[in-house]
Amino acid sequence: MARICLIMFYLLAARSLAEAVETKSPVGDWSGTLQVGQIKLRLLFKIRKTPEGALTGTLDSLDQGAKDILIDDVSLKENKLRLEVKLIQGVFEGALDESGNKVSGSWKQTEQPLPLTLVRGAALQPATEPLSAADVAASKHAAEKLAGAWNATLKTGADQYQLALNIKTNRDGTAAGTLDSPDFGLRDAPLSRITYKDGKVHFEALGLGASYDGVSFNNTTSVTGQWHQAGQTLPLSFTKTHLK
Repeated sequence: MARICLIMFYLLAARSLAEAVETKSPVGDWSGTLQVGQIKLRLLFKIRKTPEGALTGTLDSLDQGAKDILIDDVSLKENKLRLEVKLIQGVFEGALDESGNKVSGSWKQTEQPLPLTLVRGAALQPATEPLSAADVAASKHAAEKLAGAWNATLKTGADQYQLALNIKTNRDGTAAGTLDSPDFGLRDAPLSRITYKDGKVHFEALGLGASYDGVSFNNTTSVTGQWHQAGQTLPLSFTKTHLK
C-alpha cells in the first residue's frame, strides 16, 4: 500500500512539473506597447510550435499596418526569451516571470535599446485621446462626407507610393478608418481623429508619425491637401473609388 501511494505521489509530482513547464512555454500570442519618441506602437508576437517541435513565429506592428513579419529566431533558455526579426534588424530579449505570462525586457533595432514588456494574450487597444465635443461633431460629419474607399499616389523625389484609404462609420456615428500601402508593406494601419470641419479634411496615422490635411474637398470625387511625416510636407490628393 505504501509503495502504491509512493508511486501515485511521483505520478502527481511529474504531472505538476509537466504543467509548470507547459505554463512557461512561450507558445501563444504576446502583446506589448513600444514607446518610440512620441509614438506608441502596439506589437503582437505570435509564437507557434512546428510539428517537428521547433519554435517559430510572426510579428504584427498593428499601428503601422505591418503584419505577419517573420521572426527568424525564437529561443527560450533558462527563462530568457529571445526573438530576432532580421527583416527589420530587430531583436527582443527578456526574462519570463514565474507565472509564465509576462516577459520584461528590451527591443533593440538601433544602438539604443527600448524597454518593452510583453504580456500573454491579445493586443492592447490603441491609445487615443478622447475627442472634444466639437471634434466628435466634426468626426460624425467626416463619416457622412468621406465614408468609402479612396486612392492616392504619394510622390517623393523620383519615387511613387500607392495609398488606399478606407473610411467607415462607427456605431456612434463617428468616422473610423485604415490606410493600406503595398509599396510600404502597410495593411490596415489605423487612423485617428478623422474630421471634416469648415470645408477641410484631417486625419492622423499615429503609428506612422503622420497626418493629413485636405484643404480642398469635392464631396463626391476628390480631396486635395498635404501629407505630413518625418518633418516633411508633401502634396497629396485622394480620389474616391466607391462608396461604403
